Order: sequence, then structure tokens, then C-alpha cells
Amino acid sequence: MADKNTNKSKVYFSDKYVCKFISEEWLTSKDTSARKYGKIYGVNYHVIEKIQQENGYNIPLSTLSTICFNHGIKLSDFFKLVEKKYGEFLNDGYEYK
Repeated sequence: MADKNTNKSKVYFSDKYVCKFISEEWLTSKDTSARKYGKIYGVNYHVIEKIQQENGYNIPLSTLSTICFNHGIKLSDFFKLVEKKYGEFLNDGYEYK
């Protein structure tokens, strides 16, 4: 019997809401391209494009650390902000999309 989730991928809630926070709070200018945001935050513009996807992506801690460093915030403070905004949605779960 085939797995019903074969063509779907796991979207972890923690990754989704970390990316959602960055998109909604830090990547807000419609006049700033993904390339420019990439330069601002010290990452490739493809990373910015992935962050801006509806479900985010599985963002590596090293990438998140680089973005936070270039934004001028400690990782611990970043996670506090994410938890404050999305705490009710954060858990170890995932969904198939």
C-alpha cells in the first residue's frame, strides 16, 4: 500500500513561523528586492525567496544566526520575539503540504 503523503513534504511549525516572522517583520518593503535583502542580511537571495514562501523552509541555524547578526539582534532575543508573536502555534509538530 502506497503512503498517502508520498508527494507531500513536511512543513515544521517552528520553521514556518520563524520564516513568517522574518517575512512579516523584517522583509516588509515592496521596493526592496530579494537580492538587496540578501546583501543586507548576508545571505544568498535564494534564501530570502525561500523565507518568503507561504510555508517558509527548513532554515539552517547558521543561516538564521547570520540573518540575526546582520539585523543586530541576538538569536535568543529573536526567538523570544517569535514566541511572543506566534507562541500558540509553536510546537514540535508538522503538517504535510
